[in-house]
Amino acid sequence: MTAVHPSAPPTPAPETAVPVGTPSVAPAPVTYDHLARTAGRRWYVGLAALLSVVVTGLLFVLVVGLTVDVATVIAGVPLDADGLPADPGWSAAAGLVLVAAALPAVLLVVRFVERRRPGTLSSVTGRLRGRWLAVCLVPALAVSVLGGLVGELVDPTEGTVAGWSAFLGVAVVALVLTPFQVAAEEYLFRGWIVQTFGAVVRSPWPGVAVSAVLFALVHDGATASPWGFADLVLFAVVLSVLTLRTGGLEAALALHLVHNAVCWVASAAYGATDAVADYTEVGPGVFVVSMLGTVVYATAVLTLARRRGVETRRVASQDVSGTEQESSATSSVLVAPRPGGRIDDHDRRRTAGQ
Repeated sequence: MTAVHPSAPPTPAPETAVPVGTPSVAPAPVTYDHLARTAGRRWYVGLAALLSVVVTGLLFVLVVGLTVDVATVIAGVPLDADGLPADPGWSAAAGLVLVAAALPAVLLVVRFVERRRPGTLSSVTGRLRGRWLAVCLVPALAVSVLGGLVGELVDPTEGTVAGWSAFLGVAVVALVLTPFQVAAEEYLFRGWIVQTFGAVVRSPWPGVAVSAVLFALVHDGATASPWGFADLVLFAVVLSVLTLRTGGLEAALALHLVHNAVCWVASAAYGATDAVADYTEVGPGVFVVSMLGTVVYATAVLTLARRRGVETRRVASQDVSGTEQESSATSSVLVAPRPGGRIDDHDRRRTAGQ
């Protein structure tokens, strides 16, 4: 038997060689609808969040409504028979800010009740991707303007051309406030509702169906016209599909924003702002034009997303609380280190090329 000197260094344990081409085990990618599946989420969180959204949303709407009432009284704006501002600009502002009041309610509930970052409602990267949103605005503008022109041929807008002062008042208010109104609807319907269902069911379709029906029901006259109701439901479904396929709300926000802005500006030009969100008289012609435009937009956006390599899934090392460290590239491959714990230059170059 050979004696070992006490001062001799310990014999290192044999290292197991790892083939260079063998990827290590990486966390499973998470789709947009499953971003609410945080590690510490309990079964009652969904119910608590639903109650909180309703209560908080009503409180915000009440505060905003009272603020609008006080502002109209101070400004001396006359009221109509329903107690709403009779001035078209004030009426547009009141309607838009009341809807926009739902946005802070949803964001606060996500942060403090569900205890996850509000940015997870925006996209799989945990933030709103501004460049991708800007890219989506281009086809959205083209489709909305072209669809509006064709829609005028199919079903001309009734009314006389408004004066410049009346037109500019409504148009400026609409262009300033419409982004907040659209954001509130998208973060609530395509974002929070779909993710709330995704926290408990694997398939995204229950959340998509429920959010689409609710989205249609909150619009005036939706149940009075089967074509109007179908238009709203299918529009909502397509926006949800785009959200799921692109990993975020940017594509839905772009089309919804431009569509509403074009509708407001066109209606202001004819002095018909009362019918902007009224689907009572939507007929088959308008429905077909609307659906064709929506399908063309969806096709264009999905093509752009594929060519630009838009991130559609998130790979996280922890949950989606405020302290996680995440990597959102869906095609990333974690290269196993060489014996000794090193990753040499060849591995780095190979990883960067993935």
